[in-house]
Amino acid sequence: MLALCMLLAQAMVADAEAPVAEAAVETPAAEAAPVEAAVPVEADAPAQPRSVKITSDRTDYDRKQGVIMFDRNVFVDDAEYQMHADQLYVFLDGTNDLKRIVAIGNVAITNDLRAGTCAKATYTKATQKIVMYGDGDGTVARLADTGKRKSEVEGRKITFWIDSEQVEVEGSTITLDTGSLGGKDGARQLLGK
Repeated sequence: MLALCMLLAQAMVADAEAPVAEAAVETPAAEAAPVEAAVPVEADAPAQPRSVKITSDRTDYDRKQGVIMFDRNVFVDDAEYQMHADQLYVFLDGTNDLKRIVAIGNVAITNDLRAGTCAKATYTKATQKIVMYGDGDGTVARLADTGKRKSEVEGRKITFWIDSEQVEVEGSTITLDTGSLGGKDGARQLLGK
């Protein structure tokens, strides 16, 4: 479950660490082609910067309010993950530093081994917290390991604190592949029985 939350954390934090003021943001006419914003992101090794490419049908930047909105068919393409959403909001403070990111509507974050889906996901830089929400109409937030472990966690709300790697799931259902835990004995050990 922790690995699943790390996927979301990497996705949201990678976007958060990008110097947003350097993003190429335009507001196209209503029928214009999709907008692409190449956002540089510092990789783990400072000598190897990478870019995050954000594509959407429309992008608005309100400098006075400090908000960048990517609207319709939002696709975030990064070397480590891909994210789709209906809308993506990036909130900046007065110095153009990131405060918060909000992805809304059909949010899906994937990489080679994991997938996360939810109705809404938020990242708050000050608290280093990511929250995934279901839609309240029965659709839940879900994180799945699609690699060897084949585990999944879902709930109305999944909260992940990046610094402490603590996870809290409200209304949770957890599915574990006991084979990846060492069979029945491994599952018992995990559950403390």
